Amino acid sequence: MISLKSKDWQISNVETVLFDKDGTFIDLHYFWGKMTELRVQEIIKRFEISPDNFEKLCLSLGYDVNSKKMLSDGITALYSRSKIIEIFKGDLVEYGVSITEVELAKIFDYVSEIFYQDMAKYTRPIEPAIEFIKQLHQKGLKLGVVTSDSVVSTELTLKKFGWVDLFGVVVGRESSSETKESGALTKIALEKLSANPKTTVMIGDAPMDYISAKNAGIDNTILVATGQIDTEELKQTSEFVLTNLSEMEIV
Repeated sequence: MISLKSKDWQISNVETVLFDKDGTFIDLHYFWGKMTELRVQEIIKRFEISPDNFEKLCLSLGYDVNSKKMLSDGITALYSRSKIIEIFKGDLVEYGVSITEVELAKIFDYVSEIFYQDMAKYTRPIEPAIEFIKQLHQKGLKLGVVTSDSVVSTELTLKKFGWVDLFGVVVGRESSSETKESGALTKIALEKLSANPKTTVMIGDAPMDYISAKNAGIDNTILVATGQIDTEELKQTSEFVLTNLSEMEIV
């Protein structure tokens, strides 16, 4: 076992670390910004909405095309995919679009298939996080990914950068009918790694990661401000907060 130490706190007796993906070790603004643009473009095309509404529709999904940033209070930052679809479905009524959640999910899936073909162009690592993950792997810890994105997308990312061997398990949205917040995905990761939640740490970039861990019996969640939410806001959720993972020492 190892300890994880910052200048302000220390978590001891750690043998397993689970990571969120986007905003934690992948630049989510670059990745999800392009995904959002493609989703909105497809919606505009299918329902003959004026292209003048492009920026506004992107904002509905939590992306500011001018700053090229995902918004910390946007629906993509706050919710899992099923809830995002539910909310966006309601937003589309303003544009005269009547669609079921199932139909909207199919459009999202169609866009994802296109996106994944060129995904490598839209994926940037968060380098301090990757270095930290490699150090944990060298120490022999059990490592896993728990993400609201798909397993397919995540595994493509790991393969592209040569990270497949770093993680013992990848759990994504298709791994359970329940949301990430429910803790179901995290429980699956723990089970597949034969991990004890009491000696496991979750590392993520949003309150959703904290809630997911807590509902799976994990007491310690480290939140890092490399996603959409700054350190002061993250401190309202967890006592373990970092600007980036280079601030943490493995002891």
